[in-house]
Amino acid sequence: MPVLWVLAVLLALTATAVPAPPAHAVNGSTSPCALQGQGTTVNEGQNTDYTQFLDPLGVKNVGIVYVDFPDAAGAGDVADYYNLLSPAADWVWNASYGKTGLSMRPVVNRWLRMPSASNAYGTSSPTYQQHTRYVTDALRTAAEAGADLARYDLFYIVSTAHSRVTGSHTWYWTPTQPIVIKGTTIHWAVTFGTDMWHWGYKVAAHETAHVFGAPDLYAFSGDLHRYAGGWDVMGHIAGAAPQYFGWLSWKFGWTGDDQTVCVWQNRTQNTADLNGVEYVGGTKLLVVRTGANTAYVAEARRKVHNDSGACSSGVVIYKVDTSVPNGQGPIRVVSNPDAAAPPAGCGTLDMATWQPGQTFYDRATNVQFTVRSADAHNSVVNAVKW
Repeated sequence: MPVLWVLAVLLALTATAVPAPPAHAVNGSTSPCALQGQGTTVNEGQNTDYTQFLDPLGVKNVGIVYVDFPDAAGAGDVADYYNLLSPAADWVWNASYGKTGLSMRPVVNRWLRMPSASNAYGTSSPTYQQHTRYVTDALRTAAEAGADLARYDLFYIVSTAHSRVTGSHTWYWTPTQPIVIKGTTIHWAVTFGTDMWHWGYKVAAHETAHVFGAPDLYAFSGDLHRYAGGWDVMGHIAGAAPQYFGWLSWKFGWTGDDQTVCVWQNRTQNTADLNGVEYVGGTKLLVVRTGANTAYVAEARRKVHNDSGACSSGVVIYKVDTSVPNGQGPIRVVSNPDAAAPPAGCGTLDMATWQPGQTFYDRATNVQFTVRSADAHNSVVNAVKW
């Protein structure tokens, strides 16, 4: 995908009454700022259905299946494919503060021949039926080669580099029409196309978060990165600061209610000493709820760990709307008109951090954030809901 950058667009909201707590979410949160999602598709709500999606907490056994095709024989050593994807395990471990492990291992450590040509499975944008056929053929072939599919929570199906399967996609099961192979029901799979050689291991971090219920943060049309810039791997896989937003960390249970400061009543305020989301521990989020499905969020970002290549450090402020569909901007970063001009390789939103003495105010919702101070690890931020 090309790297396109534009200013984020703020939605004008009509102030609405916010219901009182508790807002019991599937991840255990009882915070009044734990917004609920819409339906059973991927979304930014906290009420993730962990029958449809994989619970992110704990160690997940990931079975890797290497497939080639009658029209595209396996190219190279399968170990090279494993070595390309396997760093995702450390990346997710760090992003989750050690709460999610990906234990990757091949189900059969060689190429397995698919029954159909590589273009029979939809290549770059398969339909659900084509994708289901691909997953079924791959895992049935693996089972026939001796793999015990019941040992795995999730499968990574990796195509040979010269196939016509170009796109990487996440597959979710349908409870009414499950795939059952030798008595094992298949729930989740990621199919990696030739684009993995462009994106590298972070394509696995991106697709695996879909398995956990996270939506895409890039736009499905137009300027692809106008909503989140390079701040989250769900928005731009090759972004400068790909650490998952703190909001998503809260949704996944990696960040707790005790690390989140919530402002939800009118004429109230609170101040939070926000520790950078790249670090373990500390307060991570200052959330101001603005409606039934909306909130503003402030979090601290620093040029360390998963974000060592970030274009700027400071406080990132963004709007969450759990009613906005996947690919249409459920998270939108607030641009800072006083930010420095972006250097080469960075976009406007990559520079949209807020610094001590700067204030963001949204007239439509009467929400204000002011950055009081900052050091190498923390930013002190005050939030007011008028």
